[in-house]
Amino acid sequence: MYELFITKGGNMEEKESEVTKAVREAVVKAVEKGEDIKEKIGEITRDAVKNALEGAEVTREKVESAAKDAMKGAIEGARKAEVEAVEVTKGAAEGIIEGTKQAGAKAADLAEHAAEAALDSAKEAGDKAVEVVKGVVKGFLEAVKEVLEKKEE
Repeated sequence: MYELFITKGGNMEEKESEVTKAVREAVVKAVEKGEDIKEKIGEITRDAVKNALEGAEVTREKVESAAKDAMKGAIEGARKAEVEAVEVTKGAAEGIIEGTKQAGAKAADLAEHAAEAALDSAKEAGDKAVEVVKGVVKGFLEAVKEVLEKKEE
């Protein structure tokens, strides 16, 4: 669904990340179509992050980069479409975490870094958005802890 990219040498940085662009454009389209923005943004960021991480070795740097790029695109899209950034950032945080998990086993260990990177990027959207994303991230980290504890039993 979304075209993603690997440039020569596996470097994912271009002038603007494809993840940022794809997410931003999808947010604007979703708003124009009158879709449920929070739900749609979750799907968009999940797919973008998952695609960015699949097929290559998943490193902490790649996870953080994909998470930041996705959140950046979500925030830019919200501003461009003039919708409330809080709902968008919440959906984006959930999508980023889900996309990271779906990208594979190693990625699940790195989902915590994705969550932290998403939180950093959400700071651009303002204090209220940060509080919302913190809540999502906190819930996510507690869930990860439970899963890891069950594995050890």
